[in-house]
Amino acid sequence: MAETTAVMTTELITDRTLGDVLSQNEKGTYNASDLNRVGTAAEELLFIGIDAGYPIVGSFRTDYMEGEIPLLEEMEYYLSQVHKCRDAFFDLGIPLPHTMDGLDYVAANNMEKVFVEIEKSIQQMQKTKRHCGTTHCGEGGGLY
Repeated sequence: MAETTAVMTTELITDRTLGDVLSQNEKGTYNASDLNRVGTAAEELLFIGIDAGYPIVGSFRTDYMEGEIPLLEEMEYYLSQVHKCRDAFFDLGIPLPHTMDGLDYVAANNMEKVFVEIEKSIQQMQKTKRHCGTTHCGEGGGLY
C-alpha cells in the first residue's frame, strides 16, 4: 500500500528580484501578507512533519493586519522562529539574516525558501523510509 504525503498548500515566494523592490510591487515590499504566509506555511509544515514522524518546531503569528507595523521585538521573535525551524531540521545551507533591519529581497526569499526545502526534505524522507517491525529490527547484519 503506497503512502501519500501531505503537501503544503501555501505558495511561498522565493523569486523576488531587485526589480520587484525598485518597482515596490507586491513582491518588492515585505508586509503583513508575507508574515502571515510564512506563519501559515509553518503551521502546515508542523502537521506534515508530525504525520511524517518529524515534528517541525516554531510558533508564528498568522493574524497580521494590512498596515500594521509590528514591534521590533515581534520581528526579532519572527526571525528567531525561522532560524529555529531551519536549525532544528538539519543544515539546509540557506543563509538567513540575523536581523530584520535592512531586510533585502535575497533574505526575504531565503526565509520562505527554508520552508520549501523542509517540505522537500520531508517528502524525500517519506519516499525513502523503510518500515521495520520491532521483532525484526537490526536482523541481517545490522541496521540499514
